[in-house]
Amino acid sequence: MSTKGRTWTLSEEALKNHKGFTKENHPDRSGVKLSNETRMKMSMVAKGVKKTPEHRKNISISKRGHRSVWGERCWNWKGGISKIDKLCRGMREYYEWRSAVFERDNWTCQTCGARGIYLTAHHIHGFSLIIKENNVVTLDDARNCEQLWNIDNGVTLCEKCHSLTDNYKYLARK
Repeated sequence: MSTKGRTWTLSEEALKNHKGFTKENHPDRSGVKLSNETRMKMSMVAKGVKKTPEHRKNISISKRGHRSVWGERCWNWKGGISKIDKLCRGMREYYEWRSAVFERDNWTCQTCGARGIYLTAHHIHGFSLIIKENNVVTLDDARNCEQLWNIDNGVTLCEKCHSLTDNYKYLARK
């Protein structure tokens, strides 16, 4: 029997008596094998029941303590081991530097002249090298390092031309 296009509804009396399933009384966990048709009906019933505003409010209240957490409170925290160059790339100054380089170069790859494709702002003198040379260890150090945010040290390139540079990603370190 095809269930495509059919909707399953419960009578009002069945809705009043419907208590929902828990781990203990769920048919899938009780050892009883259900047919695919019965499983389909069960899922359609669950999707078709509208939640009252009070129910939605209670769900919202119950989820308040389950927000995503960053930093030391996060379950995946490893003691702040992120590299400083990766942290710097998330700074507002980095995004401003990229925008300034793109605007200066008129959103055009400076090697092949391509426009309208994904472009990157490439540091001519490597970003990681500048961090090492200037002993940048904190984000405040990075903010104060003028060489990192010097627009003359940047050039707009397409992905293909960027991959051909001598200090592309980590190739210069190897």
